[in-house]
Amino acid sequence: MLKWLRRMLGRAAEPSPQADDLALKREAQSLRLEMEERERLVTSLKSELERERNGASARIAEAVRWRIEKLMADVAAPVTQLFTQAHLLEVEGKQVLAKDVLAVAKRLIRALEDEGLKLESNVGETAGYDPNRHEPLGGQTAQTALTPGQPVVARFAGVSYRGRLIRKAGVEKIDAGKIGD
Repeated sequence: MLKWLRRMLGRAAEPSPQADDLALKREAQSLRLEMEERERLVTSLKSELERERNGASARIAEAVRWRIEKLMADVAAPVTQLFTQAHLLEVEGKQVLAKDVLAVAKRLIRALEDEGLKLESNVGETAGYDPNRHEPLGGQTAQTALTPGQPVVARFAGVSYRGRLIRKAGVEKIDAGKIGD
């Protein structure tokens, strides 16, 4: 009888299969709701990130537009003066002094330098040949046979923009007889 009583009491203490099913269903429902809430949060965060990206892109585009507009305003006067000088020379046949054209060109270059343009290797400057900074003139002739460190003279200035070389200086080999000149 004692065994029978223990079995009965043991069974009463054990949860019924229906109670287990209900607990599992409640837990599954709770997890489902939590997952849906997290999906809504992820969707919301993605939308916010997209808005931030669009805002940043718009601010960058506006800053770039403003910088370009400023550059154009800075070069407008020298450019119009160059066109006026070209008109005087080509259409009206009037004399234009080279020093006047040069003065306008220098103003234009100064405006570009204010924005980060820099001339490298001034014309007439001598230096040792550096293939990273110099471009030999004369195509596939003896000019291309220059070796690093060999004396060269700049015939065209190089150009860099904000520290990045965008145009190598055009150079020619210095003849041995002209080095001391």
